[in-house]
Amino acid sequence: MVGVALSKGIKSSGKAGIYWLNFVDHYATNWILFITALLQLIGLSWIYGINRFIKDIEMMIGERNWLFWLCWRICWILISPCLLVAVLIWSLATFSPPTYGPVEYPVWSIALGWCMIIFCIMCIPLVAMVRVVQAEGSTLWQKISAACKSDPNWGPYLEKHRKGRYRKKPDSTELPNCVKLLASPEK
Repeated sequence: MVGVALSKGIKSSGKAGIYWLNFVDHYATNWILFITALLQLIGLSWIYGINRFIKDIEMMIGERNWLFWLCWRICWILISPCLLVAVLIWSLATFSPPTYGPVEYPVWSIALGWCMIIFCIMCIPLVAMVRVVQAEGSTLWQKISAACKSDPNWGPYLEKHRKGRYRKKPDSTELPNCVKLLASPEK
């Protein structure tokens, strides 16, 4: 890893360093961030659920009135995804190959830039597909539903903070043995 960082550092400190910096800046700071933010909003709003997310926040900061959360719900469900999609479409529609002053980058660099974007983003759908394949269920819909549910042990780490819906469910070994009440007395 140190060797990779060193080779990138040496490449950036040469005469072509500013061109590489401009190239990475042109591709990495635009679409990757917009697509990742859009996927996070979709996951938060429609997969995990706004109401569960709000309950998680209220567990940390205390309860707020419904008007406080109304603004956040509108932002998370409607305004932010629409703005991100609009900016993403606009940036794709007005795409121009990167240049640095009068220097135009070669055609292969455009392909390299798109490969960089795809490589950075592809881990998100790959992890989602792996989770769906590994999930329990007989139909695809059951597998998707199971993959989208949070772990039953999810919640605050410390036991003193586990209240309400965050309370740990006892294992079968921790349950009191009710059968002993019906068993014959020992002699």
